[in-house]
Amino acid sequence: MSITPPSVPVLRGRRNTSLQFDGSALILRRGAKELEIPLAAVARVRSAQRVVEVQLTAARGKPPTHRVEQVSEAAGDAFAQAVNAALPGVAEPAADGASLVIARGLDDEGRKLRKRRRIRLGLLALTVLLIAQTVVVSLADEPELSFLVWMGGFITGTFGAFAVHWSPFDTPAWRLPRHGVSVMARYQGYIDGMHIYDFTDLNGKQFAYTPNGYRGEQVEIVYDPSDPFNGTERDLLLGRRTLLLPMIFCAVPALLMFALCLAMVIAIPLS
Repeated sequence: MSITPPSVPVLRGRRNTSLQFDGSALILRRGAKELEIPLAAVARVRSAQRVVEVQLTAARGKPPTHRVEQVSEAAGDAFAQAVNAALPGVAEPAADGASLVIARGLDDEGRKLRKRRRIRLGLLALTVLLIAQTVVVSLADEPELSFLVWMGGFITGTFGAFAVHWSPFDTPAWRLPRHGVSVMARYQGYIDGMHIYDFTDLNGKQFAYTPNGYRGEQVEIVYDPSDPFNGTERDLLLGRRTLLLPMIFCAVPALLMFALCLAMVIAIPLS
């Protein structure tokens, strides 16, 4: 049975977590990671005191559980009731629900936030330095140099911000050429507007790869063993030197202009 009642709410909890029911599976999103939990892997859903727990089936031992905290209590109760009514029932013996869960990575917003934070802090530090340099040239009776100082600072900040934005060091593309593991991913079909390829990591966990288009019945994937959500096709990998080129292109003029402005200010007391 796979019916989605129109009243099933989408649950939103703490730490950028959401849980929704699409009729055949539960979609759990936590940050940059997404779990697709088919109904066959769900034993039951419980809701109590603003906490919703999705208990998976297990052949033996304690069943795995996924929790979403700080949700609306009314929405949690309605969600649990709707999903439990749609469950097909637990087969005997019970399936290993964890092995049926498909994990996939979403766009890493955390990485983007870290880069934006670095850019803001860098621009703030540069602004403070420019103000200090302006004070120095004013005290040295060279106020006309203030324009050059701020013009140089603007160029430094612009090129420096682009250099940080294009820095490859904290990206999966930087790690994969040296630390990636190669596997063959098999085509599963066109689902929810995406071409889905499944692959299994070294621990036997199933993950999904979603390219922009159809790549054939199978494609070679290189993924990060420490974070299998990050992976790409072997043919799309770039060398580390190539990845550094955009950053170097922006960093060099930024550093040169910064050094020029600094040298100009330092030379004032010596003249």
